[in-house]
Amino acid sequence: MIDHQSDYYNYLLDKTQQDLIRIKKKIYTIGTLRLCWVLLILSALYVLWDYHTGIIVGTILFGIICFLVMMRIHNRFFIQKSFLEAKIAICKKELQLKRFDFEGIDTGQEYIDPTHDFSNDLDIFGKKSLFAYINRSASFIGKQKLVAWITHPLTDIEKIRIRQDAVQELSLQTDLRIDFLANGMTSQENRTDAQTIAELAESSPSYVAKWMKYILPFIPWVFGLLVLAWIFGIGTGNYILFLFLACFCYATIYSGKVSRTQNKLGESLKSLNAYAGLIEQLEKSEFKSLLLQEICTELKTEGIAVSSRIKQLGTLLRNLDQRYNAIGFAILNGFFLWDFKQLAGIEKWIRNNGRFLPGWLEAIARFDALCSLATFRYNHPGYVFPELNSVDNPVMTAKELGHPLIEPERCVCNPVDMPQRPSFLVITGANMAGKSTYLRTIGINHLLASIGAPVCAKEMKFSPCNLFTSLRTTDSLSDQESYFFAELKRLKQIIDRLETGEKLFIILDEILKGTNSIDKQKGSLALVQKLVKLNAAGVIATHDLQLGCLADSWPDIIENFRFEADITHDELSFSYRLQPGIAQNMNACFLMEKMGIIPKE
Repeated sequence: MIDHQSDYYNYLLDKTQQDLIRIKKKIYTIGTLRLCWVLLILSALYVLWDYHTGIIVGTILFGIICFLVMMRIHNRFFIQKSFLEAKIAICKKELQLKRFDFEGIDTGQEYIDPTHDFSNDLDIFGKKSLFAYINRSASFIGKQKLVAWITHPLTDIEKIRIRQDAVQELSLQTDLRIDFLANGMTSQENRTDAQTIAELAESSPSYVAKWMKYILPFIPWVFGLLVLAWIFGIGTGNYILFLFLACFCYATIYSGKVSRTQNKLGESLKSLNAYAGLIEQLEKSEFKSLLLQEICTELKTEGIAVSSRIKQLGTLLRNLDQRYNAIGFAILNGFFLWDFKQLAGIEKWIRNNGRFLPGWLEAIARFDALCSLATFRYNHPGYVFPELNSVDNPVMTAKELGHPLIEPERCVCNPVDMPQRPSFLVITGANMAGKSTYLRTIGINHLLASIGAPVCAKEMKFSPCNLFTSLRTTDSLSDQESYFFAELKRLKQIIDRLETGEKLFIILDEILKGTNSIDKQKGSLALVQKLVKLNAAGVIATHDLQLGCLADSWPDIIENFRFEADITHDELSFSYRLQPGIAQNMNACFLMEKMGIIPKE
């Protein structure tokens, strides 16, 4: 099978590496030119030192201007270099994950929650998890949005369809997604940026006194008039000097307060600049799907592009930074009260744009999360978007359902057929025969379908509802809670929620593992009967073959399936193929004999 995706990533990797080599050469060249230019200007000054002062001053100014232009070009090359290095890292990561190599990949370990409805049981977070496999977040807020989508999947059919359309459209724009991620990787975003921006949006700042705002626009005009009066002999230069000293002294007196305000603003507003590149890239894109159009609309505030607004803010912040230069501080504040002029501009900017900040961040986060799902779609062209049903017929049916985190050459696909609600599949089988993998395969594909992503199947239909699992219950020493009691609490959650009328898709592995076989069998039978009466649907794996008799009582609701182990010539093998009926072969004693734990009979 031809892997076009790997071919593309390899092509882009080679091309970007060549581009990086060219940029590095340009950086070296412009750096050398800057050095040569400095030496040239110094040599010119040495030769012209005895000439007129105007020539020397002109040479210095010309040299400085050209040096600054070269420095700006140099900085642009460094930005391009960082961007290309990010693209190279992205291509390498894609090729790495295509090999199912998770070394150095963000695992989302901090989001593991044993009490969650399903995430801990289905290995959604952690090493070699679904999150580690699909996360392509360009920003921390995008990562948080993806986590929210995964841990709180949709049950509204129309919302799932809308997201499916967006994922499909975005999956066809690979260059856009990669450039978006590269922009995010070079933005130097902090984890707290969104929080500081949100706090800013809720504030009503007042950095400059009201009377000061009225006089700031007129100060340059006053200086201009005084200069004209001096030129035409109407006044003296002392008036200019007095006004200059008054403005300079005022700025100096309040310099400490301005510095504190600037530091506070720097923490909040400069965070917004981290998202400027992402926003500008979205503004340049056109989409057909409803969700992507909504996101772009949120980034067009009152007909003005958000990136333009952020650039205005960036200009004000850079202007305020000029105060760190002693000469600049004296001249700019003496003639213009520069610090207060910039603070007044920032205050006005916040007043005009603060209420839009949460919407801008939400738009970026949603698009970022969609990029992760779209990349998952692009990397798996053989996966399908499931057909959605508004009624419970079927609850879930699929052909050739596989687990997306198992290498294709090792993945054994099986069907699932739950045509109605209530409906249960009882899965029996030997140890290591594939029961738990089958349960997780169903659960993870149910989750993918509910978040608008494609599923690992040839065909799938399902009716969206909340997913709840009990596969990996653990005891808690801190809560003085036994394993058995922890499992009972989880089962109680299921019953309580079903009794409220909530629709659940339930996946259980070995009910009541913490009690003796007779008690376990009796309790398991009673639990399944209760679940059926509460109109539930799901899958149950068990070693207790007696649960198979429930199909006799409810032949249209409960079906028995099995995973068998084959022992031939004293060798154990598994087909991992789902078969109808109740398991016939068990392998615990055989394995214990094989390992020498117990003597052979």
